[in-house]
Amino acid sequence: MAGKRKQDLTVKGESIEQVYRSYRDRRYLVNRRYQRKLVWTVEEKQRFIDSIAHGFPVPIILLAEASRGGRSYHEIIDGMQRLDAITSFIENVYALHVDDNAFFFDLNTMASTKALLDEGVLAQREPVLDRSLCVTIASYTLPLSVYEFAEDGQVDEVFRRINSGGRQLSRQELRMAGSIGPFTAAVRITASRLRGDSSTSDELALNDMARISLSNRDLKYGIPVDDVFWVKHSILTKEQVRESRDEELIADILAYVLISPKPSSRSEYLDDYFGLGRSEVSEKRRSDLELEVQKRTIEVVAADFQRVIDELLSVLGHAQCSFGELLFGQPPQRAPRYFQVVFLALYHLLVEKNMRIASRDGAADALRNAGGDIKIQEGGRWGAESRSRAVDSMVGVLQRSFEEAHNNDPAVARWVLQFENLLTNSFTEQPCYDFKQGFLRLDKNAKIDQASISKVLETLVGIANIGPRATGYVIIGVTDKSADAMRIQQLYGVSSTVYRGFHVVGIEHEAQACGRNLDQHFQWLADQVVKSDISEPLRSHVRNHMRLIRYYDKAVIVLESKAQKHPSHMAGRYFDRSGAQLSEILPADLATLFERFS
Repeated sequence: MAGKRKQDLTVKGESIEQVYRSYRDRRYLVNRRYQRKLVWTVEEKQRFIDSIAHGFPVPIILLAEASRGGRSYHEIIDGMQRLDAITSFIENVYALHVDDNAFFFDLNTMASTKALLDEGVLAQREPVLDRSLCVTIASYTLPLSVYEFAEDGQVDEVFRRINSGGRQLSRQELRMAGSIGPFTAAVRITASRLRGDSSTSDELALNDMARISLSNRDLKYGIPVDDVFWVKHSILTKEQVRESRDEELIADILAYVLISPKPSSRSEYLDDYFGLGRSEVSEKRRSDLELEVQKRTIEVVAADFQRVIDELLSVLGHAQCSFGELLFGQPPQRAPRYFQVVFLALYHLLVEKNMRIASRDGAADALRNAGGDIKIQEGGRWGAESRSRAVDSMVGVLQRSFEEAHNNDPAVARWVLQFENLLTNSFTEQPCYDFKQGFLRLDKNAKIDQASISKVLETLVGIANIGPRATGYVIIGVTDKSADAMRIQQLYGVSSTVYRGFHVVGIEHEAQACGRNLDQHFQWLADQVVKSDISEPLRSHVRNHMRLIRYYDKAVIVLESKAQKHPSHMAGRYFDRSGAQLSEILPADLATLFERFS
């Protein structure tokens, strides 16, 4: 028996009203290292609230004590779906069915919701549920078990043990749960970037989970499932993505490119990769794979995957159709193995052979209706030889559209998905992101607005002062205001590319209006940074980390700000960011700022 692990357990009850107050105070943390997305349907949520309304017992919610920056939190081990069902019902996201009619929680029932209603933060939807029933729900006592763990990693183990029956988690979710090695991290990072639900931190407040969860019927979460790469391109179904089959597919692909000799595609091997296998062979398979990821580093493994996806997206953009349409004419419901063959062929040419696409139109023509020629082994297992033959054949089809690359920097290609993830991350970490359509006044004079340049520089200082580990971005060529996008179209004939409410307008029109090419315009902005009064070393960091990237047909400038050892300033003036607002820190408050960095 292993050595005894010390932990303290407190079992208590808290009313739903108390739980909601903690929620509004952002004290419930979700650790994305092992927690899944919000997946309950509206019917499942309604059934849970109905049990509470009838006073029936509900399963215990497991929490772990956590402390961040001197503030106490509760990390959710088990019960995230239930807590979300409660808080979203209280906030009128969905209604409860009573006698075949749907009613919304009465926001006047609790002091906390009434205050939010009066402030306009929440809005009352109708018809309203009977007040007495709302009081019954608000006063219901939820059973909570709160653990205080003595060692890191014990929360992960408890989560996996709780869900080891596999009835609530899909097979792939169970594999990921509690697995924290380099391979798991590479799969998780890659998958979240492709789904568009990435976050800069593993820990998020429960309040933010809806923004990075996949939409479900009658539940309009932050990420429309139809727009997710896998669904949009007919590779996986919506339900398969909700069950994390995308992570399974990514794991299968990564194992193929990392392990030699090439492994078969089979469920038992996937179990081994994530540490579910217990035999010596299983343990060796896992350790060999972990070692390969460590040699390359997690970020390089994820970036190489992202690079191939970016190039595939560029080919599909030239073809003006989805992956499924390109391969089959009529998109299939799903085509995961066909995707593997095409992806692995591209990976071989782009990453292993260091080639580049010479003709995207040629690559699109090579893939058009090629699905019928790809030999796919049916059944639960896909032999290593069969998969390798299919990949080699596809390499032969595609390589005529490739040529030798003359550099080893795929940074530009990698920025398509990375850019989309920056936009997504801004929803949950608003202070760290700011967006500017450009520096031109949106009038017919086409003059540079000097005040807007100063505002961008001050914003970079404000982001650096958020805290000692803050990293953020100001992106030039993007606006979240449709009016600005329309005005740019009127003045310059530039139509925006829209992604999740952001209008990517680019900076080409601005450079042209100023009589510059893109490189000259980029250098002009770099000069503005260099000659600015931003304090060192932040000024050098911003200059050295500027990027001119291309998002499809638009050029965008990304400015990175990063916290330094001490607070940063601009000409002796200190700034801070709260939400999307920038404010100057008054002399009386400077001591508080410096305490953040002590």
